[in-house]
Amino acid sequence: MTAPLWLALLLGAAVTSLALPAVRPMLTRYAVLDEPNQRSSHTRATLRGGGVALLPAFILGGILLALAYPTATVPVAVVLLAAVSAGLLGLYEDVRGVPVPIRAVAQLVIGVAVAVPLVVVTGNSWAWVPVATVFVMGYINVANFMDGVNGISGMHGVVAGGMYAVVAVSAGLDWAAGIGLLLAGTCLAFLPWNLSRPGLFLGDVGSYLLGASVAALGVCLTLFGVSPLLTAAPVAIYLADTSSTLIRRALRAEPVLRPHRTHVYQRLLDTGLGHVGSAALVTFFTLGVCVIALLPQLAGIAPWASLMGMVLLCGIYLALPRLRGNRLKPVSSVLLEPFDAPAVIPTPAGFAPQRWAVLGASGFVGSAVADKLVAEGFPVLRLAGPRVTLSPDVDSPHTIAALAHDDVAVGALAQQLEGTDVVINAAGMASPDAVADDALYGANALLPALVRSAASRAGVQRVVHISSAAVQGRRPILDETAEAAPFSPYSRSKALGERAFLASLDDVQAIVVRATSVQGSSRGTTRSLRRIAASSLASVAGDGSQPTVVSSIDGLAGYIAHVGSTAAAVRPIMLQPWEGCSAEEILRAAGGKAPRRLPRWVCEAVLVLARAGGRVVPEIAGAGRRLELMWLGQSQIDSPDGYRSIPKSRLLEILRYDGEARA
Repeated sequence: MTAPLWLALLLGAAVTSLALPAVRPMLTRYAVLDEPNQRSSHTRATLRGGGVALLPAFILGGILLALAYPTATVPVAVVLLAAVSAGLLGLYEDVRGVPVPIRAVAQLVIGVAVAVPLVVVTGNSWAWVPVATVFVMGYINVANFMDGVNGISGMHGVVAGGMYAVVAVSAGLDWAAGIGLLLAGTCLAFLPWNLSRPGLFLGDVGSYLLGASVAALGVCLTLFGVSPLLTAAPVAIYLADTSSTLIRRALRAEPVLRPHRTHVYQRLLDTGLGHVGSAALVTFFTLGVCVIALLPQLAGIAPWASLMGMVLLCGIYLALPRLRGNRLKPVSSVLLEPFDAPAVIPTPAGFAPQRWAVLGASGFVGSAVADKLVAEGFPVLRLAGPRVTLSPDVDSPHTIAALAHDDVAVGALAQQLEGTDVVINAAGMASPDAVADDALYGANALLPALVRSAASRAGVQRVVHISSAAVQGRRPILDETAEAAPFSPYSRSKALGERAFLASLDDVQAIVVRATSVQGSSRGTTRSLRRIAASSLASVAGDGSQPTVVSSIDGLAGYIAHVGSTAAAVRPIMLQPWEGCSAEEILRAAGGKAPRRLPRWVCEAVLVLARAGGRVVPEIAGAGRRLELMWLGQSQIDSPDGYRSIPKSRLLEILRYDGEARA
């Protein structure tokens, strides 16, 4: 190798080694920590952001290579500026956090900044611009996804940088070889800090820099005429792992954008390999793919045979977890078995409740119910619901009811409820886009039955659990049957909560009230509705005369007070009454203008796509459901007991709320 190449390698290693001792105290001072989460393979908080030590090495290395190869100033600058820019974006993500849309746009800009100058300099077709842009943007994220065990990113940088240096030298592109060796040197210097205790992670600053430098250098070499077979080799295993994982999760209807631990390298860790073992195995296969890619030059084999060998090796890598005994658990379905709600215990003669308790009284619904009861002259005990957890895998209402009955929180809650006539459970997790986890199912599926058990132990006469009409999903007409059609983890947790609540065996009169799409002047969902209604997105299917289940918090609070106090016959499930509005009236009130009218078939086609996307991205499912309610509305049965809700003018007034206090 020439002197500049050796210097690039040594400079990368030396500058990184000198910067790391200064970086660690800085990260400690600002508490830049990587806390264990659903994606993590580590079990304790560890400093992250060590990749910031690579930034000065890349900057100084770029200056060196630009001076050593003045005719290649543009490609050198493009690759190294892309790496540094991505690293700075990652640094901001490590320290402050960057919203996903802004992060995606920034990565897209970096991709364009790589693709356009290189296409201009090399004279290649402009068709390369979108291809190169997407690859650079995508590989920044691939490197970030794969940075999950100690040593894996450092080893990847050494192998990828070394491979690109080899192919660049053979192609007469010494300046590109210098970039590859600079990358290899910096990653090699970082490895001991990453592998030794107490450990130091690259963080997003390092993984973004790694991904951008590898991707930009690969694009650069390809556009300068190096065989795509050679430039694809160092990234093949990373791409195979990430793409197969995303595709598998999509086919299994798992949320592809949520944290997880099902990459191949993570599953290998679960088979007993340590961090170093998993990282070394990934690196070994990457080296193997690189050697196979070089065989046409080294041994004269046909390129197609080399390609087949690379694909075969990637396939063997993907099969390793299964070969080592790792099997993924079946995915929990949101569907539920049929359930028959038991009859409600008859209302005792002379039922006239005086003392009430409201759980979740600090929340949106709970506070409104408590205020309504106080306004009607009842003394109200305001309580917070106990925090409990439940595995999403538990899907039997009777099992959940039994777990609730034996929970240690029942005794303490029963003591608080002594002397109470009626308990209203408004506690829960109101997160329509939530992922299926123990906290969601604890709050929405286990807690209702726990409240009933505590109320029974305290001698309470009636318990009202506030659920959600979301449990019946997209059905054309909402009713008061126990039939459920959940479409998300949230709606499934609420449906299980209803069933476990009703399945409990005691002498308490238990009633479920299903709230519809409740709006309030200061509620976040109502503010969002106003913004949409006032925008050009406001639209309805057809003429907009279809009924909608949008309702007011005043109407719900009044109905809860009625259900809790009535001496008339009650039903196990009671649906919040319709407040009389159409889809068009809701948007006109909230936005101050008539919504656009769309052909119904267009709306239904869009909703089919949204439901398909929602199978793998829960946020899409929630957004699609809200879009469906805006366009198509939803009908519901009339209240069997003839209860008359508040006039629809009150709901329209709430939607028109302009920030001033209202009576």
